[in-house]
Amino acid sequence: MKDSLAWAHYNLDNVQEAERLFAEMLADDPKSPLALVGLGWMAHDRDDFETAAERFGAAAEIRPEEQAIAGLGSSLYRLGKLPIDDALGYLDAALAISPEYYWAMRQKGWLLSAEGLSADAVAAFEEVLEVNPDDTNAMYGSAYVLSRDDQWQEALPFVNRALQHKPDFTAALSRRSLILLSLGRPAQALKDGERVIELRPNDSDGFVRVARAQSALGRTKDAIATLAKAEEIVGYDGYLFYWQADLLSDAGDTDLAVKKLKTVITVGDADYYDHELLSVIQLDSKRFPEARKTVDKALTLYPLEPYLMYYDSLILINEQEYAQAEARFDEAVAAELPVERLSNFLKQLVGAARYLQAVQMRVRYSSLEE
Repeated sequence: MKDSLAWAHYNLDNVQEAERLFAEMLADDPKSPLALVGLGWMAHDRDDFETAAERFGAAAEIRPEEQAIAGLGSSLYRLGKLPIDDALGYLDAALAISPEYYWAMRQKGWLLSAEGLSADAVAAFEEVLEVNPDDTNAMYGSAYVLSRDDQWQEALPFVNRALQHKPDFTAALSRRSLILLSLGRPAQALKDGERVIELRPNDSDGFVRVARAQSALGRTKDAIATLAKAEEIVGYDGYLFYWQADLLSDAGDTDLAVKKLKTVITVGDADYYDHELLSVIQLDSKRFPEARKTVDKALTLYPLEPYLMYYDSLILINEQEYAQAEARFDEAVAAELPVERLSNFLKQLVGAARYLQAVQMRVRYSSLEE
């Protein structure tokens, strides 16, 4: 009875109360698989995979049922303790117990997506839809993976189907806003973003979607104001600060843009894109000494990223290390930097009066293209 009540609270987004009830169940019976599995899912949802693995593992030892096995495999994979094939094996084991356990089927898609195996991931989601055509989470999964790979037009029908079945599916509304924006339909993207705000007014995601659509519509001041309002509501948020920096830099407020990104980095929330955007802003504003520090730090974290190598090459030109700059640009191209970046690199060489080097480099790259 308490188990059903806990899940009822969970389904109403009363996660804290659900977890409290599962904890009570475990206190009453430390070997309750229902309590252990419930607490496992609570931890899994908040990305506390260490705790989730402990809870699911304990439940599986007591009663090896599908949820405990699938949750354990997923958690161990996300902790880096299982290779993808073994993780998929756990999910297959869960499906052997319960062939219509759709979460396990969908999770195959998410794990394959995490491995960068997009075609296999979409195939896994489509396999779910073959047996459960109304599975909105599988529709969303296909849309997410396709859009992540810039297959915007292919992703749109999947997210549209999900929203036909479940109009207030917030993640799908947010994803469709991004897809529509990327397809050059900002007015429609704006509507979806506004609906996300209505559904989740204390989350930065909808505000970012609205601001990006406003910016695409030429309403830059409105976009900046939208994100400022979001900051008043949610406070510090790394995702929000990134997009504030992006829009502020486009509007010419370089100092505040840099401040936003440095805050994210100082807090420890920065990912590759934060470091890259800060590098670009500093380079575009010709703050080369600052850009040197930013790029050096980023390269210690992401040494194989071609754009960071490219930014390094531009800084080397400013530092008058011209031979090193050319060699670094070559490294970036070898790491799959688009060769179209050559034009800007040569422009920087010409600006430094390295005319012969620029001509020779142009000839060298022309011969490589033949």
